[in-house]
Amino acid sequence: MFSRLIYQPKDFASLLRNVRSYYKPKQKDAFFDVEGVVNKDLVLFRFEDSKNVRMKNILGMTMLPVWAYLGYFAFSLKRKMEPFKEGIDSSVRHSMLIQNVTKASVGVGIGFFLFGAGLTSYWMMRTMNTVRKLVLKKGGKHVGIQTYGLLGGNASFMNVPVAHCCGIQHKFYGKHRFFLRVRDHSFKYSFNLEDGVFMNKPLFDRTVGVSRKF
Repeated sequence: MFSRLIYQPKDFASLLRNVRSYYKPKQKDAFFDVEGVVNKDLVLFRFEDSKNVRMKNILGMTMLPVWAYLGYFAFSLKRKMEPFKEGIDSSVRHSMLIQNVTKASVGVGIGFFLFGAGLTSYWMMRTMNTVRKLVLKKGGKHVGIQTYGLLGGNASFMNVPVAHCCGIQHKFYGKHRFFLRVRDHSFKYSFNLEDGVFMNKPLFDRTVGVSRKF
């Protein structure tokens, strides 16, 4: 009777596997305490391609003056077409085309400008929030986030508590994208998984890669 209450090694191993499989990946931090383990600064992730990132951002910034010029040109068509409307009879076939151009010029001009502004803003925000290097600070309670900044030459780090970081992974067109959401920050930080390098993937998953609610 008493022997039945004692777990055999095989039964204990099976029980341990069941307990481990029960916990979700987002609960890994409950089993791993990095305090005392991290006795120096450790690089968790790095993405070094400043030239390519800078060129893409500059190209995106040039879209604003280009589309602004197109918007101004379309916006001014209404004023430029006024002299032609006076000398054209309403029965002429081209008069309908001229009327459509004058009516749509203002809306098309504003649309061109907004499109260019949105495209430039997207590339600027993407570059400013693309992670260049992620460093786990000594003690394991804080991480240093270095982004490319506006022109790809940012050298400063922003230190945030690990407990304020939440990892989010999405899939776009067959490619996996990883984002880091930080408490009280408006924008998420993007990681280039294709060209970037994980220096310590297990430690990355147990710190900033954990899904947290705040």
